[in-house]
Amino acid sequence: MELIKTNKELKEVCKILTKAKFITIDTEFIREKTYWSQLCLIQVCSEDIEVIIDPLEDGIDLTPFIKILNKKSILKVLHSGRQDIEIFYKISGKIPYPIFDTQVAAMVCGFGDSVGYEKLVDRVLKKKIDKSSRFSNWAKRPLTKKQLHYAIGDVTHLHQIYPILNNKLKETKRTKWLDQELQVLTSEDTYNTNPEMAYKRLKIRSYDIKTRGITFQLAKWREERAQRYDLPRGRVLRDDIIYELSSMKPKTIDEIMNLRSFSNGLRLKEGMINEIHEQILIGLSLKEDNLPKLPERRKLPHGTNSRVALLKILLNSVSEEKGVAQKLIASTQDLEDLIADDLADIKTLKGWRYDIFGKKALDFKNGKVAISMEENNVVLKEI
Repeated sequence: MELIKTNKELKEVCKILTKAKFITIDTEFIREKTYWSQLCLIQVCSEDIEVIIDPLEDGIDLTPFIKILNKKSILKVLHSGRQDIEIFYKISGKIPYPIFDTQVAAMVCGFGDSVGYEKLVDRVLKKKIDKSSRFSNWAKRPLTKKQLHYAIGDVTHLHQIYPILNNKLKETKRTKWLDQELQVLTSEDTYNTNPEMAYKRLKIRSYDIKTRGITFQLAKWREERAQRYDLPRGRVLRDDIIYELSSMKPKTIDEIMNLRSFSNGLRLKEGMINEIHEQILIGLSLKEDNLPKLPERRKLPHGTNSRVALLKILLNSVSEEKGVAQKLIASTQDLEDLIADDLADIKTLKGWRYDIFGKKALDFKNGKVAISMEENNVVLKEI
């Protein structure tokens, strides 16, 4: 393992990486006190080299490595790589391509829902890894040998895991399943930080136009302020306070200060209170055409909960039989939508999910088959 601190060293490393068919990548970063992740380390492993790049070194230029990330002949392998990709997207304006996410692949291969790296290493390689350095302050220098050993382990084990998962995908003919799931990770929409879209992070349950207007405007304002001053959203304004303000709809600063959150000791600068007040008034003035559309109100049929519970039994059975994580096949929301509408626009009724579960679920819902037990196995029987 080599720690890369200079541009000359990085260029030499990238010359070697250029020849690789695939490389495994991980990052260490901190984000507790900022909006944007602060990149602290980049770990990379290929057949020929294992390195840690220190992006905090004065004068280091990551351009040669960014070119590697964008080189189409090299597969980039990550584990639960969404935040890593977000960091590289912020730096370069491009999403690394092509990619292979071992967490998603593990779900397709039946290792369970959102399997962690430590658990995957244990199950695939039968190895235990030391996670005691996981919560290190990665921005502090110098780094200890223990920290560096931990960091490089995140890519060396991954380099062994990738061929195993890839072969299993080919054997089970599920490579296309994985490709479909990775479309989300490789879409720029996934990393969209447009303040106009910030409302999507909040649960807007009310169809009242004023409630929606305040929620939308405060979410937008919070996102803009968080980005401008590089602060976590919660440090600008917590979700629960946005919900309280949109519910109570205060029209004056005095009314704001009399709300429970503010009267219970919440301290904000006077300028912040004035800004919040301004945003509330803007939110109250918004018309329907200026607000995002909410899904149409849906009235679930009587007995939906019990039907969903039965479908979950079928889902669990299919998950075990096919070796695919339940979460990947259908969510509780998907099952509710399926109960409400045979033609619901949900992933469960499309593609491979329909083939292994969706059709069975519809047949069961419509009384064409029944769930039964045979020799401790859940089976479907035609009625």
